[in-house]
Formats: sequence, structure tokens, C-alpha cells
Amino acid sequence: MKTVARAAVPVAVMVLVAACGGGGGSSRAAGGRPSPPASLPLKGAAPVPTSELTSAAAQMCGIVAQSHQSPGTVLQPFYAGPHDALHLLAAVAAPGHGQQAQQLLNVMLSYEADIAAHPPPPQTGTDADALLRAVDDTLTALGVPAPAC
Repeated sequence: MKTVARAAVPVAVMVLVAACGGGGGSSRAAGGRPSPPASLPLKGAAPVPTSELTSAAAQMCGIVAQSHQSPGTVLQPFYAGPHDALHLLAAVAAPGHGQQAQQLLNVMLSYEADIAAHPPPPQTGTDADALLRAVDDTLTALGVPAPAC
């Protein structure tokens, strides 16, 4: 399981260094917004690279489109792609953003039931949209910009 493997990965960066040239303050991205963290803490395991979570969110863009066009073909790509990272996102968010984490898990459960059905129900695309919104809301709560589809 990926979570077990993650615990064995050494911690590369635990703290972001703020403001290189002196003057204090926090690191800023273009536009004056705080830079997203490079990783997020996960109790009992190595920090989770933010890129892993945003990659899963980006994969959801294609999954959503596929859920609208051909919902019967989305089961394997979802489980082989963003599924595990979305559970990881919920785990990372749970300590400080329990409402978003719980919403993500609830919507994910509905979507998983849809794509497991033969044939998937008509609301599969709508439930995929709701899952993508829950992913975006959870990332935003963690201070991580959600990728645009």
C-alpha cells in the first residue's frame, strides 16, 4: 500500500524557508499570495508532497469528463489514478479541516458507488462534478491552489 511505502520515505523538507533576501515575512507567490506549502504533514508518516495531491486533482479533470461521456469506463482509471491520493488528501485535511475532509469522503463514497454499478446511474457525471468540487475545496482549505481543468 502506498501509505506504508510513504512511511519509509525519508523526509526531504519539513520547513519552508521564508524570505531569502532579508526583511522577514512569508514567502510569496506571484500576485502577492502566500506560496503553497511544498508538503503537508500526515500524522505518523512522512509529509505528503503537495504535488501528489494536485496531480490527483488534475487527474480528476479527465475522470470527470469521462464520467459524463462514458461512465461505464471510468472505474479502472479512477482507482489506478487519483483514488489513493484523494484518500490521502482527506487524511491530511482531517486534523485542521474536518468538515472539508468529511465532505470529500462522503462525495467520494457516492461516486464510487456510481462507478461500481452496472450500468453506472445517470447521475455519475454530476457526482463526479461534486467530487471535483470537494477536492478543490479541500485543497483550498489547506492553502493549496486547485489546478484548473
